[in-house]
Amino acid sequence: MNRRHLLQGALATAPIIGASQMARASDSAGGDSFSFVHFTDPHIQPERGAMDGMKQCLHMVNELEPDFAINGGDLIMDALHVSEERAKLEWDCAAECLAELKVPAYHVIGNHDIGGWSTRAQMDESSPYFGKAYFREHYGDGRTYRSFDHKGWHFIILDTIGQLPDSPDYRGWIDAEQTEWLKADLAAAGRDTPVVIATHVPFQTTLHQLTSDPTLAPVGPHGTVNNFHTIWKLLQSYNVQLILSGHGHIRERLDVGGLTHIQSGAVCGLWWKGDVHGEDEAFNVITCHADGSFDYRFESIGWKVRA
Repeated sequence: MNRRHLLQGALATAPIIGASQMARASDSAGGDSFSFVHFTDPHIQPERGAMDGMKQCLHMVNELEPDFAINGGDLIMDALHVSEERAKLEWDCAAECLAELKVPAYHVIGNHDIGGWSTRAQMDESSPYFGKAYFREHYGDGRTYRSFDHKGWHFIILDTIGQLPDSPDYRGWIDAEQTEWLKADLAAAGRDTPVVIATHVPFQTTLHQLTSDPTLAPVGPHGTVNNFHTIWKLLQSYNVQLILSGHGHIRERLDVGGLTHIQSGAVCGLWWKGDVHGEDEAFNVITCHADGSFDYRFESIGWKVRA
């Protein structure tokens, strides 16, 4: 079911986008280890067999018996542009799928998980599905960003979805309140504790350079976290080992400025229509070691596209 090849990407060589399946961040296991799964962008909907595909993914996760899973966002197909009735349908589909997961899960909010933040919105602010409220209540333990500790490692779940100052549309952004929380959270974790950060919108990506002429089609406000340059300065003082993201639906690794960024592809591939740049629908398995190193590999879910 799974193809495995070596993946080693860095800024100097650009990320490898292809049939890559496996990578190592360190050759040293360093004592006791644990694994977790990062799956992202399932875009669950009732059409195209998406629910079956998601359940197939989660059954594979269960078989691996990781300590926990992190969902990287865009759990549902879309709440930005649809009616309240459609948003409810998709969230109900997501709940049915996630009931199959047998390990603890932590959820990152994605742009498509937010109701009505669009100039084309079909729901208003009175809807229980508008904005971030539904995600916050059902998938965020009352918040859209938070952190937890596990076996000597510190995990941070960030909310990278803000609004444009002159439009209801979203942008990649970490607001001032969350930035202050992040400063305090990292300080409490300490400078030596290995840290994993999970975002939806990536801090760094070369997707836009791969798919279009960046001089003609700049990244714009949606493709990356627009104010990452301020967050980067904060992260430099801490032992941040890994930054996980989704959003671009590609598999990518960048080592930039002392930080490792890995985008884990998409469970849905091209929105359940096929692969993305030759990469299968997949999730990511990360193994953390006591010495602060990690390994990772991509697992194809073996999905067959349906009409």
